Amino acid sequence: MKTNDRKWIAFDAAGTLFETAEPVENVYADCFSTLGFGLPESTWKTAFHRAYEITPDPMYGDSGNWDAAEKQWWRDLVGNAAISSGIRPDPATMDDAFGELFAHFASGSAWKLFPETHSVLSSLKAKGIGLAIVSNFDSRLHGILGELGIAAQFDHVITSADVGARKPSPTILSRLMETTAANPADCCLVGDSLTADGGAAEAAAMPFFHIDRPRTDLAAFAEWHEARFFPK
Repeated sequence: MKTNDRKWIAFDAAGTLFETAEPVENVYADCFSTLGFGLPESTWKTAFHRAYEITPDPMYGDSGNWDAAEKQWWRDLVGNAAISSGIRPDPATMDDAFGELFAHFASGSAWKLFPETHSVLSSLKAKGIGLAIVSNFDSRLHGILGELGIAAQFDHVITSADVGARKPSPTILSRLMETTAANPADCCLVGDSLTADGGAAEAAAMPFFHIDRPRTDLAAFAEWHEARFFPK
């Protein structure tokens, strides 16, 4: 495959460009409270993190319907969070809870951009750098980006639901390289997870910048990128 020499930046999404508008545990507490299970936010915080640790990656299979696999993963995670919190809702109640939570996090109002996101993306775009998102998300991400007002900044948005694999697998980065005909050395991945993002970048032989707020944010990345790829 012929490569081109355009510089590319691949961003993770949640935790890198934006974050939840309110803590996840508050959203879960409000949701289940309306369904008759009033638990403190602290309980849900512990339960959610536990569920995130124990819920296996989606079972993608070979059907190509990977968005459905992602949705089932979120359903499993909500169920595991409920179990970890100590409650046992009936199946109908769990369906209601999952539906409400899945819809909530599909809305741009459930998320907020980090303060520097707009300015950094605009500056990079103005320099002619190719911008992409590679995220362990599902098709809801496209609507979220639009509602947050940053969708137009990106040349490509690729999710795990598009490729049937999650980072740290390099599959999503391989798709980006195939789509852009870019050389990994002319790209970099920006993300907040050393395991998922850093692992994928290492496997793809791609430079990686770790977002570790408040120590390093997108503004710090922009300075690093300028020095590395456009030295004076």
